[in-house]
Amino acid sequence: MISLTNLQAFAAHYPLKKFNKGELILVEGEVPSCAYVIKKGIVKGYSITSEGVEKPIGFDAANEIFPIGWIFNKVRASQYYYDAFADCEIYCVPRDEYIQFLTRNPETLLEAYENFISQYLYFQMRINALEQSKAVDKIIHTLHFLALRFGKEIKPHVVQISIPLSQQELANIMGLTRETTGIELNKLVKRGIIKQDRQKHYTVFTQKLDQALDVDYGFGRLDIRRKQS
Repeated sequence: MISLTNLQAFAAHYPLKKFNKGELILVEGEVPSCAYVIKKGIVKGYSITSEGVEKPIGFDAANEIFPIGWIFNKVRASQYYYDAFADCEIYCVPRDEYIQFLTRNPETLLEAYENFISQYLYFQMRINALEQSKAVDKIIHTLHFLALRFGKEIKPHVVQISIPLSQQELANIMGLTRETTGIELNKLVKRGIIKQDRQKHYTVFTQKLDQALDVDYGFGRLDIRRKQS
């Protein structure tokens, strides 16, 4: 994510709300009271099927905003549910004042624009992962996407995905059953591609992942001009 120092300084003038992990922030169809600017934590956006199955849409992290469609007057209400995937601190900024701030600060507007492009490209990677016909390929490409989007290099060729994901949560992201996901993840562990700790963090060994992807791990890395946080 791009570091938007000016945005944080601007948002700090508005109410800061705290949400505990799992706490609901927005309901699908609800008209938001403000634009939400994340100070810290991770927010999950998702839909719920008629059978009651949760389908994750995406994750937003520090310096990102939601719900984007409503903020920019493309939809009348929130399209999805949003809850705190981890403990969060979120500024509640009036929508019109947020838009005015961007239009009056070209540098921050450019940074926001670049951030939206990055999110768009990451969503393309996620769609590509979902389009894979085999479960194992869905998982490998999804782990690649998550490692690039939320990964932290802890040593050369070793990346830890910073958001904790249970097997069920990972299965929901890919539209697979937990059982199938568990079986395929165990195979990847045995192949030395990943490991999982008790805190549900996945560690990805990128050289092994290269072989499974048949493409260099960094091939999908976004070339962002400004320093990432």
